[in-house]
Amino acid sequence: MSGDGGWFIGMDKLNTIYKNFPNLEEINQDKMKTILIDDEPQCHQALESLLKNHFPELELTGTAFGVKEGVTLIKQKNPDLIFLDIQMPDGTGFDLLESFYNPPSFQVIFVTAHNEYALPAIQFGALAYLLKPISKIDLDVAISRARHYFEIRDVREQLLIMRETLQNLKAKKLPSRMGIPTLSGVKFIFVKDIIRLEAHKNYTQFILTSPHKKLLASINIGEYSKQFAPYFEFMKVHRSHLVNLNFVDSYIKSDGGYLEMMNGDVVAVSKAFRTELLDRMNAM
Repeated sequence: MSGDGGWFIGMDKLNTIYKNFPNLEEINQDKMKTILIDDEPQCHQALESLLKNHFPELELTGTAFGVKEGVTLIKQKNPDLIFLDIQMPDGTGFDLLESFYNPPSFQVIFVTAHNEYALPAIQFGALAYLLKPISKIDLDVAISRARHYFEIRDVREQLLIMRETLQNLKAKKLPSRMGIPTLSGVKFIFVKDIIRLEAHKNYTQFILTSPHKKLLASINIGEYSKQFAPYFEFMKVHRSHLVNLNFVDSYIKSDGGYLEMMNGDVVAVSKAFRTELLDRMNAM
């Protein structure tokens, strides 16, 4: 849970993640009503220029420079999408969202510098974000993601997960739930229900207990290895495998070493991870 970026999925990685999403411009020609809430004038200028020149499908209907002003603007404009700064003089973007008793129906693209709590919360909620300074490439990926979730209306549960994660992190607790971005939408699961993760090229398959048995996430396993690093029970045992040690039935030394999981799966163990694996299992 350090501020060294270990939990953070860079925007360049999201180019791969969302390249297979459908062309929503062909499905829905309606413009997304968009507002910008950020206390930095240069951020307004950069975003407004990029939106005007490259994203005609977004209609910028208003701007605000702080939390209080932003809340008023949202109520007035009823936007489909907001670009929301996290740190502002009169509060945070999270404070703004908390001012709505029920989770709002609009999509959010967070605009931020790296933050120890903010980025993990956004990541566990499977929400879009931009890092300052903003580039056209990063903006394109974030908007593609927001348009996708605008169509399938997943944002309410995403924001609930984000809020819960933020509260847990500030209380020095690890998140208990997370959103899994798939090509059909975001699925929400409990971390404790994850048996293991397996690499499938640029995707990751989650093997779970009920109600879902398997989910194919549109994020590579390397990013999930970073995301789960603070969890003692989750360990990378092979370049293609990350396991929840709570579901390990036995470790077999023959044939190069492998794990037998409680659900019957067999998982290869690389030599480089054997010592740490045995140490962790003995400590549990």
